[in-house]
Formats: sequence, C-alpha cells, structure tokens
Amino acid sequence: MPEFPTVTVIVLNYNGRQHLEGCLPSLVQVDYPADCLTLMVMDNGSTDDSVAFVTREYPHIRIVRSEKNLGFAAGNNLAARQTDSQYVIFLNNDMRVDRQFVRALVEAVQSEPDVVCAAAKILNWDGSRYDFAGSAAHFAGYAYQLGFGSPVMEGAFEEMCPTLFACGGAMIIDRQVFLDVGGFDEDYFIYFEDMDLGWRLWVLGYKVVFAPKAIAYHHHHGTMRSFANHRKALLTRRNALYSVIKNYEDSTMPQVLAAALLELTDSVITQAARKHQIDPKDFDITAQHSSSTARVSIDRELISTLVAIHEVVQALPRVMEKRRTVQSLRRRRDSEVLSLFRRPFRLRTELDTRTQNSVTEAFDLEQLFGAGRRRVLVFSSDILPYPGLPTVGSGLRAWSLGEGLKCMGHEVIFSMPRATLKGREHLIPQDVATLTWEWYTMHELVRQMEPDVVIVCNWPLLDIMDAEKVEVPIVLDQHGPHLMERDLQGFGDHDDNARRKINALRKADYFTCAGHRQLTYFQAWLERAQWSEHERQERSCAIPLSLSPELPTRQPRPELTFVYGGVFLPWQDPSVALSVLVEEMERRERGQLRFFGGRHLVYPVHPGVFEDLAARLRQSPRVIVSDLIDHAELIEEYRQAHVAIDLMKRNPERELAFTTRTVEYLWCGLPVIYNDYSELSDYIREYQAGWTVDPDNLDAIRAVLDEIFDRPDLVAERGRNAHRLVTERLTWDRTIGPLDMIVRHANFRPSADRAKERWLRHLLERTMVRFRHGGLSSVVREVIPYMRWRLGQYLSNPRSGA
Repeated sequence: MPEFPTVTVIVLNYNGRQHLEGCLPSLVQVDYPADCLTLMVMDNGSTDDSVAFVTREYPHIRIVRSEKNLGFAAGNNLAARQTDSQYVIFLNNDMRVDRQFVRALVEAVQSEPDVVCAAAKILNWDGSRYDFAGSAAHFAGYAYQLGFGSPVMEGAFEEMCPTLFACGGAMIIDRQVFLDVGGFDEDYFIYFEDMDLGWRLWVLGYKVVFAPKAIAYHHHHGTMRSFANHRKALLTRRNALYSVIKNYEDSTMPQVLAAALLELTDSVITQAARKHQIDPKDFDITAQHSSSTARVSIDRELISTLVAIHEVVQALPRVMEKRRTVQSLRRRRDSEVLSLFRRPFRLRTELDTRTQNSVTEAFDLEQLFGAGRRRVLVFSSDILPYPGLPTVGSGLRAWSLGEGLKCMGHEVIFSMPRATLKGREHLIPQDVATLTWEWYTMHELVRQMEPDVVIVCNWPLLDIMDAEKVEVPIVLDQHGPHLMERDLQGFGDHDDNARRKINALRKADYFTCAGHRQLTYFQAWLERAQWSEHERQERSCAIPLSLSPELPTRQPRPELTFVYGGVFLPWQDPSVALSVLVEEMERRERGQLRFFGGRHLVYPVHPGVFEDLAARLRQSPRVIVSDLIDHAELIEEYRQAHVAIDLMKRNPERELAFTTRTVEYLWCGLPVIYNDYSELSDYIREYQAGWTVDPDNLDAIRAVLDEIFDRPDLVAERGRNAHRLVTERLTWDRTIGPLDMIVRHANFRPSADRAKERWLRHLLERTMVRFRHGGLSSVVREVIPYMRWRLGQYLSNPRSGA
C-alpha cells in the first residue's frame, strides 16, 4: 500500500457556476500528492455554463455529466462508480476548503480499524461560525448539525470522536465500502441521505468519526434556495420515515415508527389550528355549533407532511426490501448505536412539546434511548468550585444541581461568569474557561451547546438574558429570596428591582428554589408575573440545598476548634455570636476560632459589618483570620474542626435563606450553632445535629458554649448526627428528584412571555416569506387573517402569550 492512498474529490454541481468560482481554486491548492489525487466535477444536468467554465479554467479536472438532475444521492453514487480511488471525498459546490483538508480527512479515516468514513468540520464562509461540528439525530430520523450557527470558540469541537454520520457536503469514505453498502439511498433525492448512510454504516459494523482538523467553509444551502418550502418539508419528513423503517432493529422499529407517525399527523392539526386555518372543535361530535364552511384551506407546507406519509406508503415494497437487506447484514444492536443520536428528544419547531412528551412516554422511547437522558446547560451566577478556586453559596448551589442531575444520568454543562476568572485563568482547564459567559454571549452558548434544557441560577441572570433566542425550556432556580440583596448592593431602586424580578419570572418555564419557605414567598411573585394557579402548582417546587452522597471523613485537631467561613455580605451579621465565643475562649484559655472570609470575588457588594469584625477578631490570640481560600482547602479546614458557628442576627432574608455554608458544615460532620428561626433550623433540631438558639439571647449562646466546652462526648455525638442528617435528607441523590422529572419532561409554559416573542418572530418571518414568494397580495391574503386570529386570542385571554 502506498504511503498516501489514492483519493478522488467529487464536487456535485447543479447550475452552480457562481459557487464553483469559490470552490475549485481552493481544491487545486490542497496539500496532497498530485499523483494520488483526482479532482472531479459531477454535473447534475446543469443548464448554466458550469461545464464550459470548468473545461476552460480547469482543464485537468475531470467532468462527469448527467443529462438530468439526479439529485444529491444518485449524482454522487454515479460519480463514485466512475473512479477507482481507494477513497472518495464528497464536496458540495458551495464549499471552499483549507489547504490541509484532504490530508486531515485521510488521517482521520485511517486512524483506527473499522473507521471507513470521516466528517470534516464545516464553518460559514468567513470562518466565524460553525456549520457542522459533528452530528446528532432525533429519534424520528431527523438529522442535526452540532454547533450550527454558533460562533467559533477556542477549544470547542477540537477532538476527533465518533459521530453518527458525516455531513454529505464534506466527507471522506472508503469507496469500496461505500459501494458495497449501497451508497447514498437514491430514493431520498436530497436531505438526510448522509444521516441514513452513517446510521447504516454503524449498524453494519463500521465506524464514522468527526475530523476537526479537516476544515471546509460553506455558503449554507446556496444550491437549495430555489426550492419551495413545502417541497423541502416533504423531502425531510419522507426521508426521515425512510430511515426509521430501514435502520431500526425489529424489536425497536414498530414503536418508533408509531411515535413518529403520531407526531407528524398531530403537528399538521396543531399548526393549522394555531394559524386559524381549522378549528378542531368543529369535528367534535358533541359540539353544539360547527362551521358552515364545507371546506378548509391549509398551507401547502402543512399538507406536505401528509403527502410525505403518502409517498412512504407508496414506496413501502421498495423500502421494506432495503430494510431486509440492512437487517440481514446487521452487526451491531440498536443498544450499541442509539447513544450516537445524542439529541433523540430535541424539540422540533413544528411540534408541540406536549405531543412529543406524550408519544415518547406512551411508547417508552426514553428507556430505549437511555432512560430519558437529557443535555442540560447550567448558568451559574457565581464562581463554581473547580479545583483551585474559592466558591460562594450561589456557585455551590448551581454545582449541586448539576451534579445531582449527572447522578441521574443526564449530561450537564456548567457555565459561570467570565469575570469570576479574572486573574485565575491559569487555575482551570481551557474547556472550562471557554464556557464562561458574558451577558451578551449567553444565548450564543445555548446555541453552541444545544441543550435540551437550560437552568438559570438566580433571577437577576435571567432578567438580563436574551431569553427569546433560547428555544428550549428554561428552569429558573432561586438560591435565596433576593429580598434585600439588590437594595443593599445598590443595584437600582426597590421598584425597579421588583419589575426586573417579575420580568425574569415571566421568562421562565419552571421555577425551583432552595426551600419550602422560599417557595411560599415566591408564590405571590409568580402570580404577579402572570403564572396561573395551575402553573404555580405544576411548575414550581422546592429542592433543598444538597451535596454529594460521598461525605468527607472527620479528622479533628487535638484542640477544640470552631470555624466560620463565607463571603462578606451586608445582610449577614454574626458579630454578636462570634464576640461571645471569643470572650468565652479567652476566659477559659481554651479553644480556637478559624475565621475565613473576604469581599465578594466579582460583585461590588458592601462588606457590611465584616471588615470591622475581622479587625476586632484579629486582636485575639485565639482567632486565626484568613481570606477566602480554595474550596478544597476550606473543606479540609472543616474536616479538622469540631464545631461550626453560623448564628446571624434576624432579618427577612435570613428567615428565608437555606444557607449553603451551613449544609456544608453538616456535610463535613460539624455540629452547628445556628439560629432558631429558619427552615434549616427545623432539620438541625429534628436530628440534634447542633444547637439552635435566638441570636439576640446572650445567655442562651453562653449556655450552648458551656455545653460544648464541657461535653466533648456530646459534641462528637452531634457531629455524627450532622452526618446522619445529610445522609438521610440533604444529598443530591435524595433531593434532585423533582428537578430530574422537570428535565426529563420539560416543555414551554404556555403563558410565558417568550411565547409572545416567538410568535412575533414567526409573524415577521412569515410576512417576509409570503412577500418574497407572492408579493403584497400574498401578505394580505394569508398573514393578515393570521394576525386577526392572534389578536382575537389575546383579547379573549391576555395571559395566553398570544
């Protein structure tokens, strides 16, 4: 075998002279031995001067001609039969390629045994955004391009990895294998034949990989702009059904096909009703009145779905014969292949989310694709506890939610504010830094990561988020009440903050918070944000702050040691309790307090009483005052202490707080001196995991300290109780259940403000399409009745998001 295998690059062309002018110059400059490389233009019956252009400007490029447009599949199949190269590269005519394009594809396709096909990374024409960075698929046979439309980011999509299929517009494949497995299915004409081929290759025992070093640049769908939307819709729906019928194994195909067909037919009725083209109530046998109109008028694009099903029925004998061939040659079970789908339940724009949830549950598709595993993007409002970084409560809350969902089998991606890493960039991996957010990049991160659900931690973050561009359900998690914080931080006035809070709640599809008292408090806010009573009952829940089920082991110091740790915040004041503790230690000449704290790492929050408090504490030889430290170091300090003290003066914020650091103390086996007025106080009392006391009662505080100094056996017992409390009530595997159910069955809240934004955007797009294809008369005929119906919906139900 020669050092370089022979390769033929096949450029499929149909009336694409203007595209060839950008494509062919890049191909003649690729870095690959000329004697091993053949360039070919497969002309699909062009009527422009494409052939003359190639003949005149590139006489060394081979031309294969068809008298008619064979489509993508048959055209490329014909070209592959006209060469004897070991590999063929299929390239759309509206591409240009990097100089290392061919060499990188060859290296990828020869990277390991069984790899016979590799996908190039495709960017837009100027290289600023991704067009294809790997593949995914819906269970009903729809293909997706990972990263599509998102900005290119350093460190993203840089690793070679298995992928379900290669984009047919820029891929390499072993020519003989391509021909042996049947090539592209010519019944498809165009759309999804590349997904069908990749799926088939995996079923037959081969492998497909993504080759990130092979880069092509694309004028997206430059060739397809002349095709009417209803014809494109027919091809995608029909071809998806072809793939389902051919490629699923016998035990799987019937249930998936049934679900896919029900989704499709329901989408026709749902969309027609939304466009006011039909009223399903007219067909109800019990209806008192019905429309006097004998006929209804439905968009061609909707009817194309029914025509697609009709064409599948007509082609069934031929499709079933292909199925028998694929299944007879099967080398892998569905259980070995379906994980490559990656997005089997991604919401499709034409579907109602309730429809998809209903059919996937009815036909048990979640079990088929890994028990409803979802991809979740968690936006933290604060720094996350990565190794080497300090953390704060809200960051730890975001982390615990994500880790809890991971333990339920979901794929979780974390994003924290970019500002939190200033001066700390060297402490974290590059892929973590790449995922940090600025307020204006959040929706782009959503596009790039393509999650099924987004979790936004704390309402100020959702307030600034461009949520109308987020086309997946949003869960708003509230770590604390945010009752006093904004006012004390000087972020706007009270009325402005109230408006912003309501704005954020209106954008959310689900609401979670850290405790039942918080949930009660937020009900009034949700109502002000126009959440219906039913929505408040069904879409909001409390998830207590919780940590890993793997608890640290205790290793206490010989000397009795107290700890206090946390960011300095103006609505917190432990000064009375800490002062009493210092007095008692000095009187007894025993004990030590280790105090860890500092100003917030990012936000300009006033430190309140803390800086003066820290200065006073430093004067005592019994106190060690430290700045904020790495989270792992802080946990080590907690492990070596005996008692935590977290006793704050009472205020509305503290009454509603479910404090992160307190849960972390308990998790480390520390009994806590805590207040007697909050929800977490009830947990501590029930388990005798510390002492609850009125923070203004100095005698009660001294009595507790006397007990701690005089009864080391009691301290040890309550430390064990702290571990028992966390193990039984506050580990994320025990608390995450409600959020797990939300993530698995997430859909859009009908009355969310984003519904208005979506239909307004849809209206604009609809108007532009109708004007482009039919002029002003088409807009008057089709768009204005739609606007009247929407207005009628809004007037009859202003909360509907019409």
